[in-house]
Amino acid sequence: MLLPAAPSLTDPSTFTQVSSNAKGAQISVTSKTWETASFTCDLTQDAIYIHLYKQQEGMAPRRLFYYNVYYSKIEFESGISKAKYTVYKGTGRSYRFAILNLEDSDSGMYYCAVWNRHVSSNFLYTALEILLVAAKCSSGNNPCLTSSPKFSLL
Repeated sequence: MLLPAAPSLTDPSTFTQVSSNAKGAQISVTSKTWETASFTCDLTQDAIYIHLYKQQEGMAPRRLFYYNVYYSKIEFESGISKAKYTVYKGTGRSYRFAILNLEDSDSGMYYCAVWNRHVSSNFLYTALEILLVAAKCSSGNNPCLTSSPKFSLL
């Protein structure tokens, strides 16, 4: 994947975001560079913590933060900007994750995950629900093939 130079603040380029969750639904959102991209994680089970991971090409996923549902509080990993991400509670088990002030370094695959530990007698297991968010750049008939700077979450 070729990544262009950082866009200017007046760059009109956009990207399209596609997300799918454990229920199989897909949405598409278009935003401009330097604006906000958001996606919804619709949980299929109750959870206390929701984790957000980012994976860049050729790298292992890195946890950015976890969200405490009970206290509505984000706990960021070391080195992650608190001004970059936020979480909004939707209805039911729906949560909206937002990536603010989009820039090239935000490129990657984003995963929200729920870890629940269940104990029954001597049986212990961990359930993991992964919700995938991917985006592709878009520019009319020839996506990603123009010389203008593009933001891409691929």
